[in-house]
Amino acid sequence: MDKLKALLQKLGIELTADQTKQIGEVVEKEFVPAAEVAADKTKLDELTRQLAARDKDLEKLKADNKSEELQKQLDELNAKYKQDTDDLNAKLSAQQADFAAEKLFSGYKFSSDRVRKSVLDEFRGKGFRLGENGEFIGGKEYLEELKQSEPSVFAAEQKPGLFMGSTQSTVSASANNLEDQIFAGIGVKK
Repeated sequence: MDKLKALLQKLGIELTADQTKQIGEVVEKEFVPAAEVAADKTKLDELTRQLAARDKDLEKLKADNKSEELQKQLDELNAKYKQDTDDLNAKLSAQQADFAAEKLFSGYKFSSDRVRKSVLDEFRGKGFRLGENGEFIGGKEYLEELKQSEPSVFAAEQKPGLFMGSTQSTVSASANNLEDQIFAGIGVKK
């Protein structure tokens, strides 16, 4: 939703709180998150590959008639399939964690992409666990603490003054009253 709001703002469309809420409800009901689609696709691709491999292995076993050798091959295949399943579950868990981290970090503006990547790497190294709701337990608190202890990591929040757009950057941060903002906005020194 944040990406959609940012895109609309970039296009010059400002939404009211009510419009934002309505769009959020529609997006939540009508659209599938990219994380779910990617996870489902990964799972489908992996299961399709596993089924094809199993079919091939079963055909090979049917051709072999020696019972002792057959049991040995079955045991090997069972071990292989268990490993494949464990690998798939690990891959899906890692993918779910990556998407949850991206979702969490999308709510924060960092001073640069390099800093964001560094903080994300550090975050992943901390070993936060995903809760049942798909969010990291303690993740938001970690970022809020980081925001307090190292504010330079995050982009400074810009408070809109009287002038918006290209003139906003010329308004002095110390311009507290309307007259100072107007003069600073049009580039006239008082």
